[in-house]
Amino acid sequence: MRWLALDVGSRRVGVAVCDVQEQVATALDALAFTGPERVAEEVASLVRTWEAEGVVVGVPRTRSGQGPGERRVRSVVAALRTHLMVPVEVEDESGTTAAAEGLLAEAGVPQRRWRELVDSLAARIILEGFLAMRGRGDGGVSR
Repeated sequence: MRWLALDVGSRRVGVAVCDVQEQVATALDALAFTGPERVAEEVASLVRTWEAEGVVVGVPRTRSGQGPGERRVRSVVAALRTHLMVPVEVEDESGTTAAAEGLLAEAGVPQRRWRELVDSLAARIILEGFLAMRGRGDGGVSR
């Protein structure tokens, strides 16, 4: 099953996709964050292009559940569920941006390029975690 993953930020939405065997996740070009409805329309186009059968969205976890990042992501999830005819799952994104930055540093990518790469790399990390949990048989969904 091919999945898309999203890392929703205040300016960009990182995007990643996996192969149909759910073995390899690849970062794609990030989208500009232009509001939940517009993001949902762009993701719908990506779902068609990649023939994705599901979308995973990284959700930041705050103690209150009411942080601005979490509210923004939840509004995108709601818009996706309205616009898409495929399952939309959520996955804890805790630490994915820091992990993505660590990978970029290890690879020797100049910091001036991180901004354009980090969101989709974080989406890839979200997707890899989701797929790993699916492979263990627990559905991969952490709500």
